[in-house]
Amino acid sequence: MSRVRDVLPRYAQIKSHLKAQLASGLWQVGERIPSETQLSEAFSVSRMTARRAVQELANEGLLERSVGAGTFVTQPPSPVSAVELPDFNQQFSFSNPQYSNRLITLEAIAAERDIASLLGLTEGELIYHSVVVHSIASVPMQWEECFVSPALVPAYLKQNYQRVSPQVYLNWVISPSRDEHQLQAITADAVITGALGLATLSPCIKISRRSWYHDRVISVSRRIASGANCRIGVELLL
Repeated sequence: MSRVRDVLPRYAQIKSHLKAQLASGLWQVGERIPSETQLSEAFSVSRMTARRAVQELANEGLLERSVGAGTFVTQPPSPVSAVELPDFNQQFSFSNPQYSNRLITLEAIAAERDIASLLGLTEGELIYHSVVVHSIASVPMQWEECFVSPALVPAYLKQNYQRVSPQVYLNWVISPSRDEHQLQAITADAVITGALGLATLSPCIKISRRSWYHDRVISVSRRIASGANCRIGVELLL
């Protein structure tokens, strides 16, 4: 064992060993790794020490612990984007006294092919669909369309969205294990620009989002806002 590893705490040595095994591809996604008891015996440490190493890797999203079943290799988390997206769930929340919304659509529909594919469902399956316009100080700021899996959020259509915004409700019911985002500059159609009080052909920003709970898709949404009012990032660099 190298000098560097000799000075590492025992839990860190186990963690380093497990990370090397994961990086080598020895264990595939979904495969169970050695138990805490096996690790404690192999490294001559207490089970608590082995547990700390495993838990830290689980906290990093590399392992998933299942009570009574063991610890399994999970899909590594996606790289963090260099662009920080605004926290719309905080901005468009009734905890903000200036926030309000207008619910345009709330319905159950048959999934079209493209949406069904994004949700991991079959074309024609029943899904939930909502369209909401978010406002701050009575000024329309964002148009949001959301497609939701009924199996994961069965009470989506029964909520009062004058008390909680749709995305805040979704996160409360089933917190996503990961999200995918895509940012795109667009020219929105007349329905959307009209809802936002914009001139026809106004430049807009579209943020598409797909939220997962492990290997199942919770929802797919698109948020559209005026390009003039949308700023991505935190600090001005230039």
